[in-house]
Amino acid sequence: MGGTSLRDRVPRAQEKIVIARSGNKCAYPNCGIDLTIEPKSVGDQPKATGKVAHIAAASPGGPRYDEDMNPEARGSADNLIYLCGPHHDVIDTQIEYHTREFLLETKRAHEEAVARALRSALGAVTYEELSVVCTVLASAPAPQQLGVELALPLQEKISLNSLGPLSVQRITDGLSQTARVEAFIQFQGMVSPSFGRVLVARFKSDYYAARADGLESDEVFDYLVEKAIENAGPRDTPQIRAAALAVVAHLFEICEIFERE
Repeated sequence: MGGTSLRDRVPRAQEKIVIARSGNKCAYPNCGIDLTIEPKSVGDQPKATGKVAHIAAASPGGPRYDEDMNPEARGSADNLIYLCGPHHDVIDTQIEYHTREFLLETKRAHEEAVARALRSALGAVTYEELSVVCTVLASAPAPQQLGVELALPLQEKISLNSLGPLSVQRITDGLSQTARVEAFIQFQGMVSPSFGRVLVARFKSDYYAARADGLESDEVFDYLVEKAIENAGPRDTPQIRAAALAVVAHLFEICEIFERE
């Protein structure tokens, strides 16, 4: 057993979820700095500078370790917080102040603020942002099967997938722009008739990848939004994030990217 780490691993999919819910900003109170450095040259890629931290430690003896939590709970997005480097370090050194309760409340307040900002940005989404989100996805290789099954009624699908109130709110927010998303997809379809079907097929592929990682329905929705943002390229603006939410919500409503039964 020598050299074996007792530290619980954080699945990459769970990291994507906490980053999505954090809006790519430091969650520490009164910080909120952007955690990506945009490229200065065309050939460079964005550089993520944030660090995912455990609220309850990943290994015995670590800050705020809870022996009653199982490894899955320790590595879940609910036990993770996204921070800049200095605040990532300080929460694990100044432990008396940075209690589990403090960090859970910090995470909750920050994620609620991000959700409010995203809701506000939805009204500013234009065809430009929708193009950035959709066009790259629809031009990427997609599964051979491009068929689109008829969707269940929205409320039935929400109930079937046991989606929680936060996911329902995000879907509702995103659907406020569904007419704009529909119009954009129809317009693109005039040039490329398969545009909408390929877009759906790509999202379904991302959905099955999320399920393969063991994500639950609420986590899957956030994962899909973050994948849409990630695939949109180096630009990361509130409008791009809002456009990604609107597109995923629209696809959730019109096709079967979630379980039927």
